[in-house]
Amino acid sequence: MRVDYDYVLEFARKKHAGQFRADGVTPYINHPIQVAKIVKRVKKSADIDSIVAAALLHDTLEDTYTSYKELTDEFGVMVASMVMEVTTASYVPMLIGKSNYLKRKMVDMSNYALVIKLADRLANLMDSSSLSEERRTRLIIDTHEIIDYIEAHRDLTGTQKELVNEIREELSNIRAENNIDPSI
Repeated sequence: MRVDYDYVLEFARKKHAGQFRADGVTPYINHPIQVAKIVKRVKKSADIDSIVAAALLHDTLEDTYTSYKELTDEFGVMVASMVMEVTTASYVPMLIGKSNYLKRKMVDMSNYALVIKLADRLANLMDSSSLSEERRTRLIIDTHEIIDYIEAHRDLTGTQKELVNEIREELSNIRAENNIDPSI
């Protein structure tokens, strides 16, 4: 399916209007753009247009007033389904913790959705300098737990392994730049 990236980006930009990253300055739309760029760089697929579209839209269900039906009507079932797969149900993390929720969810995701979710995690790590020390440490710990868990409980594709390696490298860089104990 051929996707009009300009249309998808404009849709996502409108939905995330007025939202900012943790630094309170960076427009939120920069994050989905970064995730989409990572996906486009690492993933080779006949469905790449749909996967990149889903990456651009990956936080619309979770963070904006967008419905699954609206995504389906605008971008088709494949894109909407991937966005739904990577969306965190707001109440579940409160019950079992976000890290435990993500570990279980990511093991059961489709391959395409997992690529988006790993690219999302990598992008969040790349932007972690704007987080408080406490939030950055929590991100590091959670990411280690999630990556270790999915590697132990799922057969990863080549693209997913590449993203996991990039995530581990980014974790190492963050620790070195911030003098964080390597055992964390």
